[in-house]
Amino acid sequence: MAMTLGREETTESAVADGRYAAKENEASGFLATRVDDEGPTIDLAVRAAAAAVARAGDRASQVDLVVHSYIAHQGLDDFAPAAYIQGRTVRGDGFAVEMRQASNGGMAALELAAGYLTARPDTSAALLTTADRFVEPGYNRYATASGMLFGDGGTALLLCRSSGIARLVSSATTGDTTYGDIQIGAEPWSDVSGGNGWPVNINARVHAYLAEKGPEIYVPMVQALQQKEMLVIEQALAEAGLEPTDVAWWIFPNQGLALTDWDARKAFGIDISRTTWDWGRRCGHLGAGDQFAGLTHLLEARKAKPGDRVVLAGSGTGFMFSAAVIEITAELPE
Repeated sequence: MAMTLGREETTESAVADGRYAAKENEASGFLATRVDDEGPTIDLAVRAAAAAVARAGDRASQVDLVVHSYIAHQGLDDFAPAAYIQGRTVRGDGFAVEMRQASNGGMAALELAAGYLTARPDTSAALLTTADRFVEPGYNRYATASGMLFGDGGTALLLCRSSGIARLVSSATTGDTTYGDIQIGAEPWSDVSGGNGWPVNINARVHAYLAEKGPEIYVPMVQALQQKEMLVIEQALAEAGLEPTDVAWWIFPNQGLALTDWDARKAFGIDISRTTWDWGRRCGHLGAGDQFAGLTHLLEARKAKPGDRVVLAGSGTGFMFSAAVIEITAELPE
């Protein structure tokens, strides 16, 4: 696995020059984000994939499935991002597809790729990639969505049958469309991307949805979504035969503190010191790639040791929730 991140840009500098509201920064707790000034976005995935393939060595000699996940524009309309990545890294005649499940894209790809490899015993490996750049005019990384600070980066993970540096022990996914329209709000449908103007304004959609449904919907909505997060974690742990106390590290989406119910997580047995928040608050939300990037960070920083169990948890608008249990079996090569 590997990641390619943009340069670090501190929130202090963004607040000082008026791009980031001080109150928003204080509530969210971010210290920095990652900004890629060059592009195209798809090349972040290519670079991460090339690094992951190099680390995998012979295990990447036959890749039967390539899945690319993303949220933001990849650099060109009407082209095949997954095939582009495949052609510039593993090549071959594998099945190349896209996964569009918002912030849960990487986790959804992991779940489906594991099922694909299991159902097809003649297959060897799957290359999973993500890439997002939240640049203008499409996004205002500091103001598009309250509680979020968007960061630019690409990730890659090779899932294969042979042994590697980690083992996928279990995974679980569930959906709940009850509150899915919060990401739509009152914004009219359009015929082309950007038909309602740029940048994307998630805040306006959320406010319109809550205005229509009434403020009384907010608490039950948050509670229901939090319960779904815990549900998939419980399922993944149960399938792995583990308790929360058996987990060395937890990787959650890089969301601001105002969007995260750390009290509920603590009651479940999750201590923030055993999560990647200290790292994530300096990266921002990497679109579909928070979990792959977080796992890469733990391995590159030598924080996750062989024998450690790591839980990856993700969620995406709509809504979808996923969790996976990973067991570290070796350290990354120097």
